[in-house]
Amino acid sequence: MKYYNDILTINKKMDADLRHKKQVFKDETKTRKAVHITVISTYGLNHNAYWGNIQSEVTMNDLFIERT
Repeated sequence: MKYYNDILTINKKMDADLRHKKQVFKDETKTRKAVHITVISTYGLNHNAYWGNIQSEVTMNDLFIERT
């Protein structure tokens, strides 16, 4: 878990780190099911060249919706 006070931008190093962590999790748990990476962020995710590995994104707007 990390804190950012701006839009999260995934760079090449972070992308490689996330892919590695996902593979280690799959290897250690021996799961045959799909493993999804989800980003929970206050300000959202920058959709650049490295965001393709992220399966879902949750922002503050998703967590605090106004009910009518």
